[in-house]
Amino acid sequence: MRVSRCVMAIALLAASAAALPPAYAAPVPADLGQRLASGYVAPAMQRWASATTALSTALTRYCPAPQPAQAGAVKAAFGETVKAWLAIAFLRFGPLVADNRYERIAFWPDPRNIVPRQLGTMVRAADAADLAPGGLYGRSVAVQGLPALEWLLYGDGEVLATPTAPTFAAACALSAAVAANLARIAADLTGAWGAEADFGKQFRTPGPQNNLYRSQQEVAAEALKALSTGLQFARDVHLAPVLGKAVGEVRPRRAAFWRSDLTTTALAANLTAMRDFLVAGGFRYGADEAWIGEQTQAELARAANTVAAVAHPFETAAASDEGYRLLTLTALTSKNAKQLVDQDLAAYFGVTIGFNALDGD
Repeated sequence: MRVSRCVMAIALLAASAAALPPAYAAPVPADLGQRLASGYVAPAMQRWASATTALSTALTRYCPAPQPAQAGAVKAAFGETVKAWLAIAFLRFGPLVADNRYERIAFWPDPRNIVPRQLGTMVRAADAADLAPGGLYGRSVAVQGLPALEWLLYGDGEVLATPTAPTFAAACALSAAVAANLARIAADLTGAWGAEADFGKQFRTPGPQNNLYRSQQEVAAEALKALSTGLQFARDVHLAPVLGKAVGEVRPRRAAFWRSDLTTTALAANLTAMRDFLVAGGFRYGADEAWIGEQTQAELARAANTVAAVAHPFETAAASDEGYRLLTLTALTSKNAKQLVDQDLAAYFGVTIGFNALDGD
């Protein structure tokens, strides 16, 4: 199955989850929206905003004086930004999908290499309009986010590797503009999830007067749908295209963040975040159903710990027997966690996760 079909099918999955009438469901917490928003989402959005701001600052300092210490600061800030992004990437609803924010942040997978082609043209053109505040927001989403910044810093842009290159000034300035663009998007997201913002308020306190969420049951449907879709994306888009069917078919350069060697760090952050999100919901189970929450959380933690154990650099480790075993185990454990969410957790709370074209692959 081609990656583009995977992404489209996951989008269909996100549209197909629905809440059953409350009569069929175990009660969700009466303050579920508040628990999820204040206990997980809002702090995670703030960490993402802080990370992007720190990255923007680090690049602003590095470009005029590209010394090893400043380069180290940029690398560290980029790593923290990637982890902070993966902690919210599965929240693919509401503010994150409005105004194409998700694609602006993470235009990936990119099977046609649109990011390198467009960035290469921009670096050669060195158009000052792209560097002005807000200048990138009207450009292609492919040049606005983390994949673009990774290519500039670690790929052919060589901003961190070759500060003496003839294109360094243009590439570094563009990197700083991309980082500033990410910080702007992060600020918008943080604001949208605020307690007094329209979306943030409706998610926290659903009611019949709202046009988005009319009950805590609808909030539960949104939350569990996000977990299910996030787990499917982790397995079928992050891992499956890399693994192939055997260790000899591994294609590590299909992985997210392979250039910066943050592939496994990012995926571990993503899986850990989904567990933390579930815990923040404070779901309660009957004595005979307590295993549902416990096993779901355990599988998410196991998947995160397994992928975090893959050695570095990823490009080499993925093609080794042990690296392949760990990545395959991560894919299997992620699948198990998704099945628990879909078939047990969601069903217990009266949410139906619809069938999609990826099921059974």
